Amino acid sequence: MNATTRRTHPLSALRNGFVVRRRVSAGRSVRVLGRVWVHGQGSVILDDDVVLDARAAPIELHAHGDGEIRIGRGAIIESGASLEATDRIAVGANATVGPFVKVMDNNFHPLDEEHRLPPSRPVVIGEGATIGPRAILLPGAWISPGAMVPTGAVISRRFGPAAEVDAGQPEAARSGRRPRMVVARGPGAKLRAALEILRAIWYLRECETGRHVHVGGRVMVANRGDIRIGRHAVFVGGMIPTAIACGPEASIDIGEGTIFNYGVSLDSLVSIQIGSGCRFGSLVHVSDHGTTSGPIAIGDDVWIAHGATIEPGVTIGSGSVISAGSRVTSDVPPYSLAIGSPARCMSLEMRSRDRAADPRVVPAGDRP
Repeated sequence: MNATTRRTHPLSALRNGFVVRRRVSAGRSVRVLGRVWVHGQGSVILDDDVVLDARAAPIELHAHGDGEIRIGRGAIIESGASLEATDRIAVGANATVGPFVKVMDNNFHPLDEEHRLPPSRPVVIGEGATIGPRAILLPGAWISPGAMVPTGAVISRRFGPAAEVDAGQPEAARSGRRPRMVVARGPGAKLRAALEILRAIWYLRECETGRHVHVGGRVMVANRGDIRIGRHAVFVGGMIPTAIACGPEASIDIGEGTIFNYGVSLDSLVSIQIGSGCRFGSLVHVSDHGTTSGPIAIGDDVWIAHGATIEPGVTIGSGSVISAGSRVTSDVPPYSLAIGSPARCMSLEMRSRDRAADPRVVPAGDRP
């Protein structure tokens, strides 16, 4: 849908943006610019004058189960942003969520073979707050009204001026809501899981796969080498298919329990090795060839966020986090946070565990 200044009925605008779902509620003058994808069985509530500006890259609003995403009056969600809720994400009035921001109230890492998820923790963005490009808001993040989250910051607790933070608790905490354990139950969930296993057999027929691999959407495979996928790996469906290409004499190894969101690209002419329990956000690109070439090795329990790029010859240590939109051109030590383009690294241990500490986050570019 092209940019427009005319006032349109919100459902008409949403329909033109390919996002109408049963549980979408839109106020007056909601503007949808570009391609927006709303999915899941939860509720998405858009207040008056909300702008979803997806002209440069698609926006994703994913409300699982009974989850809720609520976007306040006059708020702006910019291109490439992804909001994913199993419980609750609230964006305040006149807030801005910048390009390629990832907001999630659950880390979506299954606890066991039954694919139970850990407890969710609501995320709240205060009125007039600005979330900088490629920032990540993790479960439990609370951004105070008017605060400005730096580019590429990773927030998992209260953030904002100390006086505002001390003045009160997040709305979810005040309301007495407790974290929820998300469990897929019922015949519908079992049928969906069975269909995903059957879909994996079809789409990954050129690959060597372990047991109970799940495919929720299209996966495009071009295998002239050796592709091995461990048990319980998951390929989540979406508006853009995942693509796996392996050239002659090349190899791609994916560890067990690794999860891929939609639109991931794995392209190998040498070797790509991915450990167990990793999580790939949407639109992540991993390639071992280009102007240079070299094997890529990704350790266990690595999280690579929305829109990141991993370049040839890179090794990423276990337990590391790659920030949304980052371009990784050199090795990342274990248990590190990599931010920027090109990415710079800091130890995750540098983030204070003291909840009474100053909640401000210094962007990677300001660190030594």
